[in-house]
Amino acid sequence: MWDYQFQFLMSQTGTCKILFKLLDEDFTPEVFLVGILTKERNDRSPACVYPEDDFCIHSSAFNMVLKTAEEILQGYPERQLRRNHPLERERQDDDELWRRSVRDAIRQVIENNSNKLQDMVYFVAYPATVEGYLVSVVIGLQQDILKKYSDLTLDSVPLHEFLSIPVAKSLTDAVVESYLNKVYGELQLSEPGYEKSKLNAEEILRDGANRFMMGLAFRVDQGAERRYSFLSSCTNIARTYYEGTEGAGTIVLARKDHPSLEQVIQFQTPSKLWETKASRKLLQLASQDFALHTNSEDLFGLVKKKKFDDQQEELFTINVLGHHHWTVSHNEQILMGVRYGQPYLPKPPFDENKLGKDISVIFKEDITQESIDLIVTLVREAERERHGTMLVISSIAKEEAERLSKGGTRISPKTLTADLLRNLTSIDGAVLLNPEGTCYALGVILDGIATKYESSARGARYNSAIRYIHSSKYPALAVVVSEDGGVDFISNLNFDEHQ
Repeated sequence: MWDYQFQFLMSQTGTCKILFKLLDEDFTPEVFLVGILTKERNDRSPACVYPEDDFCIHSSAFNMVLKTAEEILQGYPERQLRRNHPLERERQDDDELWRRSVRDAIRQVIENNSNKLQDMVYFVAYPATVEGYLVSVVIGLQQDILKKYSDLTLDSVPLHEFLSIPVAKSLTDAVVESYLNKVYGELQLSEPGYEKSKLNAEEILRDGANRFMMGLAFRVDQGAERRYSFLSSCTNIARTYYEGTEGAGTIVLARKDHPSLEQVIQFQTPSKLWETKASRKLLQLASQDFALHTNSEDLFGLVKKKKFDDQQEELFTINVLGHHHWTVSHNEQILMGVRYGQPYLPKPPFDENKLGKDISVIFKEDITQESIDLIVTLVREAERERHGTMLVISSIAKEEAERLSKGGTRISPKTLTADLLRNLTSIDGAVLLNPEGTCYALGVILDGIATKYESSARGARYNSAIRYIHSSKYPALAVVVSEDGGVDFISNLNFDEHQ
C-alpha cells in the first residue's frame, strides 16, 4: 500500500503490546492493517490486509467494503438530520459519517467471516487515506481476558431520536478507543512509518481513563460542562492531605435529583469538585455513613444511598482509599482504580468453588466441608479490606504461632467469624489460623528463604508469603489481599500454578 507500512506496523504493534500489558499482563494483542482502494486501478488490489499471512481473513474478503459502507451510511440516523447550510451538510456526509461507515463495513466483514478466530474480539480504527487506500488499524484482544473484568451494559447516551453519543463500557474499551484515535492521527502524517512514532503507552492509558470518566459523567448529567476534568479532580482530591491526614471517603456521582439518594445535608452554595482544597475538606464529612454528592462538576451536599438496581447506569461511586489511591464502582463492582495517577483494572473476585476444591486438596483428610466453608467465608471478608491483608492457614498453626511469636502477637485460640476478622486485619502482618478457622496469632511477620518464585513486580506482602510457603514443610495456604483489589492464593503444592 505504501513504502513504510512495515515500519509503521512494527512501531504500532510495539506500543499496543506495552499498552495492554499495563492493563493485564496476559493480554497479547494482535495488530493488522486493512486498506481499501478508493479508486479502481489495474496495478493495485482493491483491498489489502497486512500482514496477510498472519491474519485469519484474506484480503479478497474486503473487496466489497465500499459498497457495504454505502449501505451502512444510508442507515445512520444522523443522515436524517437536515442542516441549513449545504456545505455543512456535504461535510457531514462525506467526512466523519463516510469514514465511520467504512470502519463499520470492515468490522462487519471481520465479524461475519467464518475464518474469524472465535476467541478474539476485534476493534477497528477510522480509516485514513494513504497512497490511494483507506487504511484502518485493526487490533484483536483475547475474549477470555476481557470477560474477567466488570463492565457496563449501555454503550451510548441518546440526545434525541437522531443522535446518540457513544460512551465506553469499560476502561479497556476506552483505552482501545484512545489508542485507535491516536493511530488514526499517525496515519494522517505525510509518510506514516517514516519517522519514529511518538505514541506513548502510559499517556494513552491515562487518556483512556480520562475518556472513561468523562463518559460516566456524561451518562449522569449531559449538562455538566467540566466533565473533562473529572479524572484529574478525583486524583487531586485523593493526593491532597487535610490537616496532615490522608483522604478516605466516598463520593457519589449522580444527577442532582436522583431518586435513589437520600439527601442528609444540602449545601446552599455548591462547591466545585475541581476546587481541590475545598473538596478535600468536605471529604472528611464523607468517611462514615455519608457520601459527597456530585454530578462531576458541583458538590450538592451529603447523601445516603438507598437500595436500588441501577439498570440505567446513572449512579456511580468513587471511593478514596488513601493517599493517591481511588476507585470508581457501579453496583458494588469496581470498574477502575487509580494509584499515583496510574489507572488500573481491578483484579477479578476469586472463584469460591475453586478455592474450596483447592483447600480440600491441600489439607486432605485434615479438613471437613464445614471448615472449608468457614475458610471461604473468611477469605471473602478479607477481600474487602481496603488496605490489603494476609491470612495464613497452616496445619501446624499453633506451633508456628509459638515459633514466630517475636514477630507477632499470640492469642488464646479463637475460632474466627467474618465479623471478628473484620476487626483484626487493620494491622500489618498475617493472621495465622489452622484449617478449622481457629486463630493463634495476629500481625505475624513471616520468615522464609529467598526463592525464584518471588516477583519484583509484586509487593512485600506477596513476596513474603511466597518465601514462607515455599519454605514450609507442612500443608499451608497463604491468602494475599492486595491494596488494589484481588486475591492471590499461594500453596506449597505447586508454585508453578499459584494464582
